[in-house]
Amino acid sequence: MSIHYPKSPGSTDRITLPALALGACAAYYLGSIAGLQMRVPPATTSVLWPPNALLTAALLLTAPRRWPAILLAILPVHVFIQLQTEFPLPLILALYVTNCSEALVAAAGMYWLSDERTRFDTLPRLQIFFLAAVLAAPLLSSFGDAAAVTWFRGEPYWQVWQRRSLSNILSELTIVPAIVSGVLGVLRWWRGARGGRYLEAAILGLGLCAISLLNFSGVPWTIPAISAVSQRTPLALQLPFLLWAAVRFGPTGTGLALLTTSVLSAWALVHGVGPFASIAPAITVTALTISLIVVSVTLLYLATLIEERRQAQHDLRIRLRFEELLARLSADLVRLPSEEMTRAFESWLGRLAAVLGIDCLTVFSASEGALLHTVYSWTDVHAGGVLAACPPDHLKWARRSLASREPVVISDDDDDPAQAEPAPTAQSVAFRAGGAIPLVGDGELLGALAFASIREPQWSDNLVTNTALVSEVLASAMRRKRSEDALRHSEIMKSAILQSLTSGVAVIDRSGRLLQINDRWMHFANGSPWMKAPLGSNLLERCWAAFEVGDRVAGDIVAGVGAVLEGSRSQFIVEHRTDTDVAAGWWALNAVPLNRPEGGAVLTCADITELRRAEMDAERSRQELAHVSRVSTVGEMTASLAHQLNQPLAAIMTNAQAGTRILNSARPDVDEVRAILVDIVKDDRRASDVIQRLRDLLRKGELEMTKVNVAAAIRDVVDLVSSEALIRNITVSLQFGEEPVCVRGDRVQLQQVILNLLHNAMDALRDSTDSVCRVEIGCRRNEQQHVIVTVHDSGPGLRPGSEESIFEPFYTTKANGMGLGLSIARSILEAHGGEIRAANDSIRGARFEFFLPAIAGRVDR
Repeated sequence: MSIHYPKSPGSTDRITLPALALGACAAYYLGSIAGLQMRVPPATTSVLWPPNALLTAALLLTAPRRWPAILLAILPVHVFIQLQTEFPLPLILALYVTNCSEALVAAAGMYWLSDERTRFDTLPRLQIFFLAAVLAAPLLSSFGDAAAVTWFRGEPYWQVWQRRSLSNILSELTIVPAIVSGVLGVLRWWRGARGGRYLEAAILGLGLCAISLLNFSGVPWTIPAISAVSQRTPLALQLPFLLWAAVRFGPTGTGLALLTTSVLSAWALVHGVGPFASIAPAITVTALTISLIVVSVTLLYLATLIEERRQAQHDLRIRLRFEELLARLSADLVRLPSEEMTRAFESWLGRLAAVLGIDCLTVFSASEGALLHTVYSWTDVHAGGVLAACPPDHLKWARRSLASREPVVISDDDDDPAQAEPAPTAQSVAFRAGGAIPLVGDGELLGALAFASIREPQWSDNLVTNTALVSEVLASAMRRKRSEDALRHSEIMKSAILQSLTSGVAVIDRSGRLLQINDRWMHFANGSPWMKAPLGSNLLERCWAAFEVGDRVAGDIVAGVGAVLEGSRSQFIVEHRTDTDVAAGWWALNAVPLNRPEGGAVLTCADITELRRAEMDAERSRQELAHVSRVSTVGEMTASLAHQLNQPLAAIMTNAQAGTRILNSARPDVDEVRAILVDIVKDDRRASDVIQRLRDLLRKGELEMTKVNVAAAIRDVVDLVSSEALIRNITVSLQFGEEPVCVRGDRVQLQQVILNLLHNAMDALRDSTDSVCRVEIGCRRNEQQHVIVTVHDSGPGLRPGSEESIFEPFYTTKANGMGLGLSIARSILEAHGGEIRAANDSIRGARFEFFLPAIAGRVDR
């Protein structure tokens, strides 16, 4: 927390150091003159020695950093006064040291032990004053003082120590509270007191002085009863006035009354007047001093107890009033709409500030970038000065509190470590104290509450605590306002976005009741009557009604959307084709859960006609391209295909000629002719199979998804290229069994993939110098129920880094290649739910593998 608490009211820290030193010297000089007048010769010590107590009071009223300057300043004054006595210079310097040590011990003890060194209005503070200033400081310093007097003047050590201790205890007890409280408290009390208090204080002071002078003049002694009381109890006549001061004016009035009584009593004792005229001063000094000490301690305790109780009652009244106003402010902020929040500020914030002793208050809201905007500003019209709508100091303090995220409380501009603002003008005033508290809600900076005092402030920790409570209420209200504004803006934005969507959107609750729709949804409703549901009606019930009259899609929607509402499905998508007189159309309905505690779903209806037409066009183009690729591949295999057809045709010709010769013989061999006819049939079937395979491979039509035995399809392709492999001196080996390995797909397109991979493998072996070139084809089913087909050649392998790029369109390493074969193969496999990859073998050559989902059962073909 960045806090610079206000100094005690009337603090001397704002007075220049020369003025402080001059004032301390004047007080020390006058106190020394008075103290010397109250010394009973030939004793060195006085009955009441004010300089030490005055020096203690001066140190308590100033900051510790100024203490050395004040102590040095009184040195010449001390020497000047003491030289007028018969004391030698060394004794004078020794007495200066002991006087300063007493003041330092008292002031330092109060500074370190008391929470407020200049106040005596609570029992803990008063007890610390008794311990540090009244007992410890005089008793400790008297040891050195008595030693110096004994050394230079020969007086008994313990007698000097006793007299000096009692004298300084009485001085500290009566002078320090009177001076400190008088400087800091009387002016404040005088400014805030009513006329009756002025009169009462004047009567008390005059009465005390009059009864004391009358008592010491000897006039009351003419009355025997009063004479007896005055001789045995010297302070009996002053006691009613001292009690009056304790009860009505607290520690400040009590200190002043005790100081007056002590000075007059000491003067009467030294000069032998009043009740002390018939008694030797040496006998009565100790008795009077002890009496005054006992009376002073008792009255100060009594005054402090009364003042503490009075202050507690006052704080309780202030607290109750504060809590009442804070509760009313909270109730208004909760009740009123966010746009009328200023009405609550106008009704209660000013009253709260007045109860807390604040003269000016400003509420800021923070936007993005920590920009502050004034929400409300209040100024006490009785505070004085002219204030702007938003004082610059308030803005400065608010920025500092937001930057540190902690309260900032400053006593005055001189203490403010921030850069000084320009001098006050007609639009601003100089504040005696002020600060700001950040308004934080859920970790977010919402704004700041700035406050200030034009008059002399009377602030404490309670002020910061109470102001923090106000800030919490304001932060809660501003968070609610920001949430409501954001919600209102969100509703407007959501409605605008909803209407701007090209898709139809409907929001339903957990039961299916329609919460919100956009105009596009109603556009789609023209083709589906069940979608024409008004807001508040149940969309699922209308779908069910449509299903009961034969709308199958409506039934699917009821089941799917119901599953989404129940949480058993995270998404539901249904597509539907509608045929009109003009053309066919497609639309898709998507349902996802509505992210809110109450549940619900968001339905999106989109027109996908163009998408489906584009997909159909793309599929036709891919099939055309694949067909062209197959035709091109078969064209490259013309020589090998001619060789495959030429063999069975030549065999048929030879067998037919041989059969003719046998039949033309005199005795034809019927069995031999029968065997020749069997061979002719076999050769004819061989040629027919080659032609059928070519026809199947070159077939052009729609995609036909059937159960395909991949192993059988591979054998057909290998048989088709066997002649070309023989011409190229390439051995093609199959590494799989006879059992069927089935997938669901188009047989022709899968054979095209195998043919493309096999043809590429054979091309890779074209420039091989090995005596034996090999291509191995494997087919198996793995544990993940995938069919894996592998084509491995013994060629030079793939270029490094080309494992992925070879599947890109128009990428080729062949001189006359188009770069479409592997791209078409990958698209075919992806359409079948598979994938393909390539890599160089660890020993030699390249290895191509493709995966397809396996199925079980009988092969359709």
